[in-house]
Amino acid sequence: MQAGFTLIELMITVAIIAILAAIVLPNYSKYVARAHRTDAQAAMMNLAQYMESQYNASFSYPLSTNIPTSLTAPSNITNYYTIAASIDATGQTYTITATPTSRQNDSQCGTLTLNEEGKKTPTTAGCWK
Repeated sequence: MQAGFTLIELMITVAIIAILAAIVLPNYSKYVARAHRTDAQAAMMNLAQYMESQYNASFSYPLSTNIPTSLTAPSNITNYYTIAASIDATGQTYTITATPTSRQNDSQCGTLTLNEEGKKTPTTAGCWK
């Protein structure tokens, strides 16, 4: 008597693994994109908090050049999002933008924005928590 696996048993096992991989990998990719998006949103909120504290101190938002790079380029998201703040000439309004890089495949939400009034875009369900 010879012990071992037949070719049919081996092919069935490979087929089952392939089916599981086809289901799991897209879900995992979506989860990773959502996690990076959440990190970018947290960085945007930290920058907004900084902007508001500066406004409370001087009644105008700081120039873009005066914002610490630790707020516009947090190390945990620089590979996935580019954070930028644009302040109008009067220093009374701002818009924070998080643009996905080529490594962040975020076709659901794309570029995220937040302004001084707390308005967030896009308004697609699931983009902002």
